Amino acid sequence: MHKYNTHVCIVSDQPIPNYIPVLDKDFRPQEVILLATEKMQQNGKAAALAKTMKERCGAKVHTIAIAGEYDMQEMEDKVLTQLLEWGEDKEQIALNLTGGTKLMAIAAYTTFRDAGYPTFYFTATSNEVLLLDKNERITLQPAQIRLEDYLQLHGYPVSSANNIARSVPPGRQKIGETLAIAPERFADALTVLNGDISAAIETNPNTLDILLRKPTVKNLDALLNLFARENLLTRSGNRIRFADKDARTYINGGWLEEYVFSEIKKIAGIQDIALNVEIQNAQKGITQNNELDIAFLHHNALYVLECKTKNYNNKSEGQAQNELYKLETLKKLGGLRTQTAFVSYRALKAHVRDRAKGADIKILENKDLAGLRKTIENWITAKNR
Repeated sequence: MHKYNTHVCIVSDQPIPNYIPVLDKDFRPQEVILLATEKMQQNGKAAALAKTMKERCGAKVHTIAIAGEYDMQEMEDKVLTQLLEWGEDKEQIALNLTGGTKLMAIAAYTTFRDAGYPTFYFTATSNEVLLLDKNERITLQPAQIRLEDYLQLHGYPVSSANNIARSVPPGRQKIGETLAIAPERFADALTVLNGDISAAIETNPNTLDILLRKPTVKNLDALLNLFARENLLTRSGNRIRFADKDARTYINGGWLEEYVFSEIKKIAGIQDIALNVEIQNAQKGITQNNELDIAFLHHNALYVLECKTKNYNNKSEGQAQNELYKLETLKKLGGLRTQTAFVSYRALKAHVRDRAKGADIKILENKDLAGLRKTIENWITAKNR
């Protein structure tokens, strides 16, 4: 495979096209030069890209400051000056022109072409590199990109205290499958049980004991037996005791997250997937945290899913709208190709579905859960066309 000693990259809000060619060990350069505008330096994108390339790829990284993203003359002057200083074999320094504004890319490309240096373009969906001066295509085989790196590159590092999960206990998967294929049977019992858990937590956040306020609700006994068989709880009359906080969290809605996680993990081509990913907003000194129920990568694109078992009736309808607003906000996490979905155990009202459709948020509700893997597979395929 043809490779270059140095990649010159234009830093932008879309870091993946600059990062993947460096991640591939057969195409990896020894050195990377980042052309970064003041905006890209201030919002941390240049620093995040440099840090990840150094730590994960072992590349030497240098940054050249560009004052204005629309100043073609400055771009040409800076690039030409640097090329003259290098004095290296022209076949060993190449421009990756995938990033930056169109004007920046045009200016850099013109300078490289006129000076006799090679250029290439990267396509993230197919991992293909187009060598423009040779009119050749190369398909890269990079190491699997990790969620932590992907999020850090976009300015949202995973919290250092967050030990994200990449697996679930095998016994729990069976519980999720049982509940998912029969939402009409268990939905009311789950609503009652989750309500009792939430009420007990409000009184004592550390409690492992709850009182069943409606012990005769239909299918509640069958639901409790399902959890008891995996030693997640014990029952004495109308009182429930959970094995630990993790068991309480699982029964109080965590089971849906684990079920969705397990189904997605079976889909071919998933690069990385994790549960309960806590991220920080590292841009502009903001320390705001967000938790992602499920996040996964496919074809170098980020997918984020929120999973809820709550019954969004008329009184709590505003909470469903809040979930959609959160997902709209989370679309900025991984660049232009980020996709989001709202997974609900209960059926949602028509206007909630309409709002989601208008925001390009995928809705996966109770009737979709039994065939969830195929539904998500079709969704991913459609987005990659």
